[in-house]
Amino acid sequence: MFLSEVGKNITPDKLHVAERSALNRSCDAALCEIVKLLGSSIVIGVGKYACGRARTALQEHGIGHVRVMDIMHPSPANPQANKAWREIVLKQLNDLGLMTYLQPCHPTA
Repeated sequence: MFLSEVGKNITPDKLHVAERSALNRSCDAALCEIVKLLGSSIVIGVGKYACGRARTALQEHGIGHVRVMDIMHPSPANPQANKAWREIVLKQLNDLGLMTYLQPCHPTA
């Protein structure tokens, strides 16, 4: 993760091309290695950027058997994400047919 001098997250689109390319290469390779090790058949990108990067990485590494889907990213840049994110994502996961793979989470008080 890249942080500004005041500790604010720097999103990939704000990085210099060389930094973004290096970051993408490292993350793409790590994702593909994990997918291979786990034998994953589904990857869920949290946000459109992550979903697009996952598709690109898997394609470039010759991994074609994996379905890539996305759910909404809980970003301050997306006002909708600040309202009922959990409920929205649970509905998205249900609509994608993925809830059968997940166990209910009961947050501690």
